[in-house]
Amino acid sequence: MSRVPSPAKAAIREEIEKKLTTLTDEEKKRQSDIVFNKLINHPYYKSAKRISIFMSTPTEVDTAPIIKHIKSKGGEVFVPQYAGGVMKMLRLETGDEEKMPVTRHGIQQHAKHMAREDALEKGLDLIIAPGVAFSKSGGRVGHGGGYYDKYITNLRSNPETAPKILAVAFKCQVLDEVPMDELDQRIDEVLFAED
Repeated sequence: MSRVPSPAKAAIREEIEKKLTTLTDEEKKRQSDIVFNKLINHPYYKSAKRISIFMSTPTEVDTAPIIKHIKSKGGEVFVPQYAGGVMKMLRLETGDEEKMPVTRHGIQQHAKHMAREDALEKGLDLIIAPGVAFSKSGGRVGHGGGYYDKYITNLRSNPETAPKILAVAFKCQVLDEVPMDELDQRIDEVLFAED
């Protein structure tokens, strides 16, 4: 089943993109720090050992401190690699961040030749998901590729081992409602800096 572009989602992506460009670096750092503190104190995070997280771009909550924290608590970090229309979560090993190339979409990921453990081999406890917009009730609008929805659908096919899913966002990314279709996967909670 392929995705039909949604005009409602396209409009939300455009609206949020405009809002994100108005955030100063100081404001992004302030909100990222609040989100970081909420996350590291969250029960899902505290009990998780195997965690997938994205390598943030300048318009996203800064995930570098989170990655550092996961490693410092003895956890295993897995980050997305997009290749041939498929997303994998590959283990982040010491020094990888310095060697990983940046894609044409501005996302840092493992190069194809870098052999790393695939998270699906032993599963995940927690996914920290990116997105463009979220609702407090667990709605999520991604960037339009459907990668996370497909990945989460696959993991949720076995409810006993399905991970919890948290999203991290700037306040302007959280709306009352977001459009969802039958392929969209809900998240468990969105963490953001509230006023």
